[in-house]
Amino acid sequence: KNNWEIVRKDETGILTTFGTIRYNRTYFKPKAGGKRKYLVDELVGLKPHDRVSADVVINVVDEAIDSTYRKGGEVAGYLDEISKQAVMNKIHNLKIIEPELKVDKKRDVKILYVEADEDHVSLQRQGDEKDNQSKTAMPKLVYVHEGIDPERSSKTRTRLKNIKYFGGMYKESEDLWLEVMEYIDKQYNLDSIETIYLSGDGASWIKTGLDWIPKSKFVLDNYHLKKYMITATAHLNDEDIYQELKDALDWPDKDMVKEVFKKILKLTDSETKKKAVRDARRYILNNWHGIEIKAEKRDEIVGCSAEGHVSHVFSNRLSSRPKGWSQIGVAKMSKLIIYKKNGGKIYDLVMAQKLREMETSKHELQDELVKEVRKLSESRYANSWNSNLTVFTLGKKTGLFNELRSVAGIR
Repeated sequence: KNNWEIVRKDETGILTTFGTIRYNRTYFKPKAGGKRKYLVDELVGLKPHDRVSADVVINVVDEAIDSTYRKGGEVAGYLDEISKQAVMNKIHNLKIIEPELKVDKKRDVKILYVEADEDHVSLQRQGDEKDNQSKTAMPKLVYVHEGIDPERSSKTRTRLKNIKYFGGMYKESEDLWLEVMEYIDKQYNLDSIETIYLSGDGASWIKTGLDWIPKSKFVLDNYHLKKYMITATAHLNDEDIYQELKDALDWPDKDMVKEVFKKILKLTDSETKKKAVRDARRYILNNWHGIEIKAEKRDEIVGCSAEGHVSHVFSNRLSSRPKGWSQIGVAKMSKLIIYKKNGGKIYDLVMAQKLREMETSKHELQDELVKEVRKLSESRYANSWNSNLTVFTLGKKTGLFNELRSVAGIR
């Protein structure tokens, strides 16, 4: 009553998992000037435009990661749902921070595996874009593991040991590799590692990892190698020529590979097909070291499943169904997917952000109060108010309490 006066009373509501709770709240304005507020909302930690509770946000985000924005809105509450747009806004505004890695003792391993690939996600086209081809975003995926886990694997499914995921949208691939390297350095004793095999399709951003990860060697994954072998030979419909190319690569013999490609080009009539054959030859020869090492270190290399991981981790949600994403939507969703794959809980993510916002609001309120007291202390009527201000007489003895009394000249 000393500091606030009533402006009006309003009815409002907040959506919870049990339905919408409706309540009356009073709108106040400060007598000394400043922002008007619903004090009851501030008391329970609601921001001015909050219309859903934290438990709803957790349910919405959790469901939207696995299915769609629409289904995320449907599971918002038992009696009500929220719109796709509202679900999207919640995800776009969510700050995704990976939990800090806690390691009691670094692990000793001889061989470590790093595999990488990217997804291709269609972006929404703007109204003034007349071209038929939609733009594409390429979220990157990298995962680190210690090889096949025999205890958890079965005849139908292979499991990887101590797998850790990284990925999302990166302007610079170096930022991604820095994350990977920091994890390896924290988790493993680098002196015990003999080799780190970096597997992928040979893209330049993947090979950049060789500069960041010590003791690393590039391995070309079988999926892309076989893809280019088929591209080079499928039009001839000749199993012998395919086998000849395969034998040359399995050996591996670079000169023999070149001779097989000469033979293929002689048998190819179409200029379009010849170009495809030359592209396949260029790809294979440019990644020759990645092919050669598989024959040299056959027993150590477990094979690359990056293509399958991209499909399982990213494509199911981002690119397998016809949809158009925004840049921020792809960035946020890919990060959320990685967060969950690493065992992160959406509850922890949402509540951590809420606590950070409350802490920020608390500091802003304290700064505002200090400014107000300083302003009042400079006036000639300071003595008439400082003894009546509640915070000075009944306030909790905190750092802020002592600072305010000091500013006001009270000892």
